[in-house]
Amino acid sequence: MDARKAHKASSSSSPSSSSKRWEYQVFLSFRGEDTRKGFTGHLHAALSDAGIRAFLDDNELKRAEFIKTQLEQAINGSMISIIVFSKSYADSAWCLDELVKIMECRERLGQQVIPLFYNVDASDVRKQTGSFAQAFEKHEAGKHEKEKVLRWRNALSQAADLCGEDLKNADGHEAKFINKILGVVNKQLYSKYQLDIEHLVGITSRVKVLSNHLDIENSGSKDVVRMIGIWGMGGIGKTTLAKTIYNKFERIFEGRSFLANVREVFANQRSNGLVGLQEQLLNDILKSDGIKVGSVAKGIDMIRERLCCKRALVIIDDADDLQQLKAIARARDWFGPGSRIVITTRNQHLLHQVGVDSTYMAQAMNEKEALELFSRHAFESGYPNQEYLNLSNRVIRYCQGLPLALEVVGSFLIKRPIAEWESHLEKLERSPDGDIQNILRISFDGLPDHTNREIFLDISCFFIGMDRDYVTQILDGCGFSATIGISVLIERCLVTVSEQNKLMMHDLLRDMGRVIVRENARGHPEKFSRLWKHEDVTDLLSDESGTEEIEGVALHLDLDVDSYLHSDLDLARFSAQAFTNMKKLRLLHLSNVELTGEYKDFPKKLIWLCWHYFPLESIPDDFPMQPKLVALDLHHSKLKIVWKDCKLHQNLKILNLSRSYRLAKSPDFSKLPNLEELILESCRRLSEVHSSIGDLGRLSLVNLGFCGMLKDLPLNFYKSKSIETLLLNGCTSFEKLAEGLGDMVSLTTLKADSTAIRQIPSSILQLKKLKDLSLCHVGGSPSTTLLPPSLQSLSSLRALALASWRLTDDAFPKDLGSLIYLENLNLATNDFCSLPSLSRLSRLHDLSLINCKNLRAIPDLPTNLKVLKAYGCIALEKMPDFSEMSNIRELYLPDSGKLTEIPGLDKSLNSMTRIHMEKCTNLTADFRKNILQGWTSCGYGGIFLSGNDIPDWFHCVHDNDIVIKNMTEGNELVARILPNYPNKGYYLWQGQLSNDELKLQDGDKVLIEIIVEPDNWMKAEVKKTGVSLVWDKFMNENMLDYHLHLPTNLSVLKANDCPELETIPDFSKMWNMRELYLSDSFKLTEVPGLDKPLNSMRIHMEGCTNLTADFRNNILLFKSIETLTLNGCRRFEKLADGLGDMVSLTTLKADYTAIRQIPSSILKLKKLKALSLCDVKGWPSTNRLPPSLQSLSSLRELALTNWSLTDDAFPKGLGSLISLANLDLASNDFCSLPSLSRISQLQDLSLNKCKNLHAIPDLPTNLKVLKADDCIAVKKMPDFSEMSNIRELYLRESGKITEIPGLDKSLNSMTRIHTEKCTNLTADSNMALPVLLQHYRTDAMTSQRTPSYTPMRSG
Repeated sequence: MDARKAHKASSSSSPSSSSKRWEYQVFLSFRGEDTRKGFTGHLHAALSDAGIRAFLDDNELKRAEFIKTQLEQAINGSMISIIVFSKSYADSAWCLDELVKIMECRERLGQQVIPLFYNVDASDVRKQTGSFAQAFEKHEAGKHEKEKVLRWRNALSQAADLCGEDLKNADGHEAKFINKILGVVNKQLYSKYQLDIEHLVGITSRVKVLSNHLDIENSGSKDVVRMIGIWGMGGIGKTTLAKTIYNKFERIFEGRSFLANVREVFANQRSNGLVGLQEQLLNDILKSDGIKVGSVAKGIDMIRERLCCKRALVIIDDADDLQQLKAIARARDWFGPGSRIVITTRNQHLLHQVGVDSTYMAQAMNEKEALELFSRHAFESGYPNQEYLNLSNRVIRYCQGLPLALEVVGSFLIKRPIAEWESHLEKLERSPDGDIQNILRISFDGLPDHTNREIFLDISCFFIGMDRDYVTQILDGCGFSATIGISVLIERCLVTVSEQNKLMMHDLLRDMGRVIVRENARGHPEKFSRLWKHEDVTDLLSDESGTEEIEGVALHLDLDVDSYLHSDLDLARFSAQAFTNMKKLRLLHLSNVELTGEYKDFPKKLIWLCWHYFPLESIPDDFPMQPKLVALDLHHSKLKIVWKDCKLHQNLKILNLSRSYRLAKSPDFSKLPNLEELILESCRRLSEVHSSIGDLGRLSLVNLGFCGMLKDLPLNFYKSKSIETLLLNGCTSFEKLAEGLGDMVSLTTLKADSTAIRQIPSSILQLKKLKDLSLCHVGGSPSTTLLPPSLQSLSSLRALALASWRLTDDAFPKDLGSLIYLENLNLATNDFCSLPSLSRLSRLHDLSLINCKNLRAIPDLPTNLKVLKAYGCIALEKMPDFSEMSNIRELYLPDSGKLTEIPGLDKSLNSMTRIHMEKCTNLTADFRKNILQGWTSCGYGGIFLSGNDIPDWFHCVHDNDIVIKNMTEGNELVARILPNYPNKGYYLWQGQLSNDELKLQDGDKVLIEIIVEPDNWMKAEVKKTGVSLVWDKFMNENMLDYHLHLPTNLSVLKANDCPELETIPDFSKMWNMRELYLSDSFKLTEVPGLDKPLNSMRIHMEGCTNLTADFRNNILLFKSIETLTLNGCRRFEKLADGLGDMVSLTTLKADYTAIRQIPSSILKLKKLKALSLCDVKGWPSTNRLPPSLQSLSSLRELALTNWSLTDDAFPKGLGSLISLANLDLASNDFCSLPSLSRISQLQDLSLNKCKNLHAIPDLPTNLKVLKADDCIAVKKMPDFSEMSNIRELYLRESGKITEIPGLDKSLNSMTRIHTEKCTNLTADSNMALPVLLQHYRTDAMTSQRTPSYTPMRSG
């Protein structure tokens, strides 16, 4: 196998000419005596007339400046070189030197080279014959060096081999020849039309998808005019994508035009703006600058008449009005065959109005792309500076993949110190960036009416993450026509809908909506139309300062649910009177809140009342009638009865009382005439449903799932003609579905899994609309008479689940094959031995026969089947013919030990993604070979087989996950190799990983990572390991055998926890290797050639206990290593003095080693940021460290745990390490420490188990965590009064401490104090600590932060 083929995506490519700024577009190389005043002069004039800047030596250089260096600079600065080979060209050493330089630039800079053969034969140039032979006879007889002459010859041969132009092909007609050359140059030289785009990140994959929409290269589409729409929220990168498409394709069109900022032009000038856009379009495509149209109507006529024969690329950027498109590109026949019109917009409906051929929704960036783009703006590089990494990740989370936000924030923060970054990020969390908001607000301001804007504000404040249909009903109740309104918001990219039908919104759009609410009230919370911010709501309710302006309130307080449900824990309390003045309140969402006092003056216009953890046992009698209430949601309530006296709720459509664990019976529904959805899920004590439920003429959904005490439903219930969905899953006491079930003529879904139902009434056959029937794991039933003898009448069924019924052949329903609309069939865990043919179920996609242990044969299956699951069918002997099953994707047949083959499966492999046949131990050798060698699927999954007879060509993977990551784009695939079977054995896995998912491109880095599960006791024998990376389509040769070779361009290798790994390939030619992970490779002795790579490297070899002494010594000679991890290398005894020469080293970790001495040369490591040398063995008591660490000025982390360091051996100058953020000195023997107050960036200090330490010195005021448990000798603590950032303090078992001076001054910042067994604390000190806890309980409503305090224990 050729590993280079398997990893061609990792190969580097030469620099692109588009990435360089060129001084000239064309350089002309020629023999002046032959062509200066003739052909070359005419060619230069033609190039100049065409607007092409061409270099000609007598025009550009004065005679005095006519020197070689300047000519070489001109060649370097030209995008294209044209070489005019004439008869005496080779006579000139000057020309030949130019030629050598030109060919070097072609190789090095990607320069385009066009050879012209002017009255000479290309073969004479290539072979140096004819006049060129005569010229070289003179050169070789002269003073020129042989090597120089050889370079000239090579350059001539290489240039003549290039695609060029010959005068003979133009019949000697120089004018035609020059026109042809102009065409070639114009085709290659299109930089004059390129649009400037800064920092292209993550664009390649998006351009690839959009190119498929454009369909330019399809021969069948070359004469078709296509319109493509790009839509997305503001700032998402639509314009950047359109510019990239323009730059990529414009050169292949006869004309091109990019109409930028159409919305803005139209808004500012209206009709004049449209005229200007029409004029630009005409002038761009016709390559003119003087076309005027006068009016929109005349412009339309001119576009239609003058562009109808032009194959054009037109980009209409940021359109937002149909008038704009009608004036510019109303019809496809306005443009010539093969034209492409691309429209970018925030309004999807606009694209539908104009009738585009396809649309592409611009996608937000993933985290990898976002970090790179942000870094380009903030650091002018592709990755953040290390000390800014955490802050940069905060920005990424804030921006959520929006390129506009990443650019704005990054540009603002560039070259600012960390303190200013932190300040700005805190500001952004309080108040969004104005520049970003201005761009986003364009979409809001462009909404067609006030109602749409109100819907957007309601969603941004209250309904993000909620079901679209649920929100629609609520907002309809507000009079907002929400069905069309939400659709408009989706079209404008202000709202999205998830696969689960949840309304979602980008955080920055959410913030924009809330800023608009704030601005409308001029910052006064009591005048806000909507209140959602915790502090604002609690202040307003505490002050009872609500006003009529308030339409919506949301207040969510955290609560321990178990404590709430099982105790009388106090909730946050406010007076119900606080709502008295909120006369317009429509939307109220409370969670973990209790309202005290009377409710008689409570607002009476509520549309939505959502009160989670409602604290009362019933709704108060004085709670006013709510005639407009649409949705009442009281889930997790303490209700025992809902109403004592129910008032009429004429408009109530949704009642949700789920998880009201104390509710014993449902409410009376007679006063809820228009109820549509009743949700009583997990009301554990519910045993009775009121009979009035049968009178609800609009009820469509009833969810009674997991009501474990419910035994039946009132007979009146079955009279309902409106119920469409009935859910009874988990009602373990539910015994009977009444015969009246057949009268529920609207029922489409019935799910009653895990119930005690004994009989299915025959009337079920009357349910002609039933689409989904699930009756799995029903208990207490006999093996027969559960089902009607035939289900043929249920002709609308799409899904049928009858798992765990113990159905025998006799009890199996007849005519199952007649349910022709069935898509999903679950017959798992039944006792039948055979099945009728299912081939007539033409729509069946998913069939489950799991654990049908008596089943001997699977019958004929429909050809459209996609998934067959038959785990544990231990009697299975025969399978149907799969040769026609072209849609099958997944096949699961583990444990079918009697199965020998699956006829025709090799004919259906092209559609498959997964085959599981573990423990199918009787498969024939031919069958195994056919499916393994025929496997072509790319993606998740693969073929899973038992066995240890691995053929030579097969590359097997053991019981790990394999992760393939594109390190440039950040994509990854994960494949589970060994299923979770509780037995050991030998397994094969064959699979390919699809580049459609990875999006690898030429030059991308590839990481192959094998992740070991350390807790998994199952181990499979590893015979070979291989990964197939499929670039364009499946290729058998794209395999990699780890044990033979690795690709030379591999950049990352992860092989952690490979205990049997003994040898590894030679790394001497792996120039791109950057990261090497070999931890816990116990048998590994060395890594050959590791001293040769040139790049900076990270090496992790923790637990490699068998490394040779030579390798251990040589590893310190590698100047390129950045990270060296040796933790657990227990035989590693010595860091050689050459350590100081590892000038790139930033991280050194050597915990649990046998190192006896730290060389003084360590002080040369000016870049060292992390040093960890904990629990080293075999030390003498002194001379372990250099006497001072002051030179290690870059250190951020220092860990010297368990060194037995005494005062004498303690390194000096520790207090001068001002960049130190983490210091671990635990388990040492010193009695005192120097002052640490100068280490201003120190945040975490550990002194645990320093049993001789008498006093903790002065500490820096920025310290956040101090750990000093088990410091049994400590008597004195520093003053904490200025330590305003301290959060955690651990002083357990420090029995001699009497007080901590000033600690009471720093309590506001603290979250945790541990002083267990500090038995000597004074009474004043000890009493101050519980005060801390009480203080925060009082403040918990506003801070939501309660610190943990563990007091001392007496005795």
